[in-house]
Amino acid sequence: MAGRTIKTPPKLSALVCALFEDSGRYFFLERTDERGRKQLELPSILINEGEDPVSSLSAYLRSSLSLDAQIHLIALRGTHNAGSRKRKHSIPALAFRCSVKRMQPKIPSSFSAFRWLAAEDALNEKLGRNSEWLKNCEKT
Repeated sequence: MAGRTIKTPPKLSALVCALFEDSGRYFFLERTDERGRKQLELPSILINEGEDPVSSLSAYLRSSLSLDAQIHLIALRGTHNAGSRKRKHSIPALAFRCSVKRMQPKIPSSFSAFRWLAAEDALNEKLGRNSEWLKNCEKT
């Protein structure tokens, strides 16, 4: 067909997460699936090629959690599977240290609650798809 162009979706470039710490505990969102199982996730967003990770994460935190956060340096690096379990597609996963003056998040409807957990305790819990990479990450 002449004149027809097929748009390809933008390529995913990274998974960007927010890491809020308070006295050795970290902020996680809790999701309950259809079977009643609870999963923990860091506040995160998938970004496309060409997007700025810091401004994208800041905009996500402002719109989804109503938090006006300061984004600092990268604390953790890893690899996230953005594909399926059968067809893997690895992209970088970055967790930025974040701070906020007043931590009063508005919980998005896709999550049921939030929890503050020590890193060891969080790794012993069931992690959601966007946070599974934390088990094999490296500190920076």
